[in-house]
Amino acid sequence: MATRNPSQGSQIEPGIVSRVAAGLRYALTGATPGGADWFGPQQPIEPALQGEQAEQAGVTGRQLDYRTGFNIDLRPRSGEAIGFPELRALAENCDLLRLVIETRKDQVCCLPWAIQPRKKDAKRDARCEKAEAFLRCPDGEHAWEDWLRMLLEDLFVIDAPTVYIRRTVGGELFALEPIDGATIKRVIDSTGRTPTDGPAYQQILKGVPAVDYTREELIYKPRNPRTHKVYGTSQVEQVVNTVNIALRRQLFTLNYFTEGTVPDALAGVPTDWTITQIKEFQDYWDMLLTDDQASRRKLKFVPGDIAKNFKEVKQPPLKDEFDEWLARVICFSFSIEPTPFVKQSNRATAETAREQSLSEGLAPIQQWVKGLIDVILAKCLDAADLEFSWEEGPIIDAKIRAEVAQIYVAAKVLHPDEVRADLGRAPMTPEQKADLTPPPPPMLAGPGGDPEAGQGGEGQEPPAKGQEPPPNKPAAEDPKA
Repeated sequence: MATRNPSQGSQIEPGIVSRVAAGLRYALTGATPGGADWFGPQQPIEPALQGEQAEQAGVTGRQLDYRTGFNIDLRPRSGEAIGFPELRALAENCDLLRLVIETRKDQVCCLPWAIQPRKKDAKRDARCEKAEAFLRCPDGEHAWEDWLRMLLEDLFVIDAPTVYIRRTVGGELFALEPIDGATIKRVIDSTGRTPTDGPAYQQILKGVPAVDYTREELIYKPRNPRTHKVYGTSQVEQVVNTVNIALRRQLFTLNYFTEGTVPDALAGVPTDWTITQIKEFQDYWDMLLTDDQASRRKLKFVPGDIAKNFKEVKQPPLKDEFDEWLARVICFSFSIEPTPFVKQSNRATAETAREQSLSEGLAPIQQWVKGLIDVILAKCLDAADLEFSWEEGPIIDAKIRAEVAQIYVAAKVLHPDEVRADLGRAPMTPEQKADLTPPPPPMLAGPGGDPEAGQGGEGQEPPAKGQEPPPNKPAAEDPKA
């Protein structure tokens, strides 16, 4: 308790000073007084930039923590664990992966498509036909299928499909030319995003920035962008370890037929041989078996001691369940059915897997292609009210096709002549229609031989099903007779 000293005045209690300091700190910074924050989370460190400073420096809303001086790098995808050349090397050397990629490209490129208005009640006009005519040969050199295959290759392997918008001197669209996406380096602004003004992309040729592109000159459309990465993730990159294993498995199988001795075995040598003699005989034996593959299957004469001390090593199988597992993983990344590479229990299971892969695997790729063409329509052809649409593909199975046609004709959705046109046949002739038209039902004769009187005349009911019609009345009973 405070005491009063006549010579020094009143004494202040020590706890008051600390409480006043804590109160001032809380009022200025919002820091909780020490008594209420014992072993608490503590106040965060003050940010380096605040308010307008953070906004001007591009810190507010920054997408990712990119490296300082990112735009100075001279190699696209630098800083990543695996680069564009490595991804392409994996796709080009793994036979299974290449087959899967080409199969998916074939499936997408054979689908029919059309350009139509976005509004459902609007009708197609001349602009739709003009856009379709241009997209049949977008770059003036390759047809639609070849042009799309080039973009899908970069989409599946490096996830960097790129299209250069070439215009005429007057500013009209001239061609849409695919560019190797591995040569395109993204330029980012202070927020980590593609700049809206000025250079947005650089093309690196011979290790040197050759040309800059703006957003209006280049369409760079990865399918799998990520917030923490500048470049996308391709389907090949998603299974890079599996593909590496498959490559080594493939190399092992190749070496079985091209390298080594036949068969793999251990052979003993006489005990009095020196290391030098063993090495000389090993070199001779290897040379004997590697000069000509045909010589491996011929009879070889060896010293007696070696022939007695021969032990064949059990060779691993050339194909087992692990190979099927590799095939399943690679096919799953592309939503391709692994039927040709694995054992199937029955045919129905294989057909079900194929239908499921087509429905699940094609839809995402179709959506990406639609998004790309819609951007081209709005950005290059000034037709934002038009859209790209996939049409229903032809039914290959003849039985299913006939059943669908029968349902459409019965529901009066299609005319039989339209079905014949789909089959490539001419409309039916009058004679064919007459043969297919059933004859009218026979008419019953009424009184006096009048056929109309027997068909619902007055006082006469039609015979019930399964009953004979009543006999005609004699002429004498007719009142008019």
